[in-house]
Amino acid sequence: MTINTDLDFYNLVREAVHKKWDPIGVCSYSEEMGEYDGYLPNLCKLLKEGGSEEQVFNFLWTAETDSMGLSGDEQATREFSRWLISLDK
Repeated sequence: MTINTDLDFYNLVREAVHKKWDPIGVCSYSEEMGEYDGYLPNLCKLLKEGGSEEQVFNFLWTAETDSMGLSGDEQATREFSRWLISLDK
């Protein structure tokens, strides 16, 4: 995989995290992305290394509920995890 492809994948995941997952709801207030950037390197690594849907869900769920302190939306996070897994197939 080339650097450009990795960068394209990173940017796709970044936009999806901002617009599709967005547990805090910042997308409805701003098109500026960056709120979730701290999670992206580990999330992209997990995806590129073939992490399972459950592993991706656990990563996002921990970010949403532990790191961000939210009550979470399990169904939405599971659906987003499933969608993310389909990206690299």
